[in-house]
Order: sequence, then structure tokens, then C-alpha cells
Amino acid sequence: MREFLRSSKEISSLAALLVTFSGGPVAACVMATPPSCEATESEAACAERAQQWYAEQEAARLIYEKKSPAERALDEQTQLWDDNEIIFLARVEKIKLRGIVYPQPEPKAPKPRKGKIPPPPAPVLIPPLFSGQGHDALIRPTRQIKGPPAFSASWQYVGGVTSCGNTLNGALAYTYPGGDVIVFARWASRSRQVRGKWVSTDYLSLNGLNRDELVEPRIVAALAEALPSKTELEP
Repeated sequence: MREFLRSSKEISSLAALLVTFSGGPVAACVMATPPSCEATESEAACAERAQQWYAEQEAARLIYEKKSPAERALDEQTQLWDDNEIIFLARVEKIKLRGIVYPQPEPKAPKPRKGKIPPPPAPVLIPPLFSGQGHDALIRPTRQIKGPPAFSASWQYVGGVTSCGNTLNGALAYTYPGGDVIVFARWASRSRQVRGKWVSTDYLSLNGLNRDELVEPRIVAALAEALPSKTELEP
């Protein structure tokens, strides 16, 4: 089985971000830059091409800012459909944060004592999400929407931040145990040094979307046509 690594890519139509993981919960991000100068290209030609690149980026930004929130959501979901070969509905069954797995077991009811009012049960701990530190989520696919299944159930690291402050993985970053989320996944690869040698490893890049946010017609149709699994039908 392929190794699932802690990684993902935030998709944005406003600015393209290249996300490179450093192996910890905090990732480094580098803003998109003009193409490098070619070996046979003069400095003036390279500078002119870079200037044209910045002009195109600025034009795209202005167009984006004029769009309504609904138009932006459609653009972003269209890109999610086009860029990800694997899409599925999933349930976040558990999360693990700072070594604690949620949901916690139901606290035992205190034994009543004769002549005394029993104390109230201990409150169930709720995971403090949205901290930006990231956490592990046990993700179980419940309905395959596009492409082949990636896994049956897997712990994935989600919700980390980049050095630019972006929270990764979309809705996966703030879905509580028991919640459903549409997961967009694609295989990617990264290289890192292991004992002085560069080793390339495959990983799944994940992004999540809340079901009630869905507006892209192709995703809506594919979700409606896909058959639910027994896991999705379970309460």
C-alpha cells in the first residue's frame, strides 16, 4: 500500500501558491513568480516577459475581485473538479489532536447514593479545532464520485498552516467527528533527502468541501448518481 504523507495543496483562483512541506505541521509556501529567463534570452527580453506576466496576474486579480461570491465559488469548484482525478464523499470518524483521540468515550453515569442527588455526568470533551496547528483525521470514504477509490479508511494530517498563513485542506481542516465532507484527492510526488540521497515519494494531496457549499453542476450530478456505501447509510 502506498504511504500516505502529511501533505495537501490549497487551491485558489486569486493567487497560485506552491506548497512545499517541511515534514512538520507548518509548511512553507512560495508565491508564484514569473518564468525564469531562458539561456538564449537577453535581459531586456526577459524583463519584458516578466512585466507581461505581472500585468496578466493583475488583470486576473481585478477580474476576480469583480465577481460575486457565488461566481467565485463556481470557479473554485470547477478547478477542483478539473485538477483532481479522485473525488469522494467521506465521513470524518475520529480526529487526534495533541495525542488525544476524539470523540472521547461516553463518561460513565455516577452511581446514585441513597438519600443524595447524583452528580451530573462529566461533560464530553469537544476537540478544539481551528487552532491552525493541524491534527490527524480518520477519513472513511462513503460514496465514490470520480475516479478509483484511494483508500478504504485512513488517518490523514489536515488543517496545518503555511508560512503565508493559509489553512490547508479546506473543509477537512474544521470538520468534527461524524461530519461529512466532499474530498478532492490527487496523487503527487515530492523529493527529500534520506541519508544523503534524494528519494521521491508519492502522497495524496487532499482538499475538502462542505456538502452544502456545492454548486458545480458536474460534481452535483456525479454525487447524485454515485451509490452510497453501507457506511454512509449507517446513523
